[in-house]
Amino acid sequence: MNLREFFYRLFGIILTPLAVFGPFSSIRVWANRMRGVKIAKGVWIGYLAFIDQPPEIAESMVEIHEGVGIGFRNNIFAHDSSPVWQGGKCIFKKVVIERNVYLGANVTILPGVRIGESAVVGAGAVVTKDVEPFTIVVGIPAKPIGKVK
Repeated sequence: MNLREFFYRLFGIILTPLAVFGPFSSIRVWANRMRGVKIAKGVWIGYLAFIDQPPEIAESMVEIHEGVGIGFRNNIFAHDSSPVWQGGKCIFKKVVIERNVYLGANVTILPGVRIGESAVVGAGAVVTKDVEPFTIVVGIPAKPIGKVK
């Protein structure tokens, strides 16, 4: 392990609990930014929301635009570790959440997904594919049920 890797792991150990368990949204936003997540102004992150940013990746794997609301206990994943179980490497794919999106409680977003502007993702949904702008999606997997007016 080189010095750079050591510091990434050390900061991850310190910042990840703050990013998930911080008492205020502003602390959770700050800690996630420090971990390398690209977060614009006016973003609200709920308690127990996990945003994946692998410490070994210098590039921001999750991009959250302005005005986004991320509900309680959300999971936003930027990597798939299932190939590791088969002797392969992790697969990293960028997640983009565009302006004014609202994610209800307990939403899971899988790697490589883009959620369009002003979309709404209902509580408990699992987002496996891109969501069009101004669309309401719910369910497992998330499917469109309407448009935002």
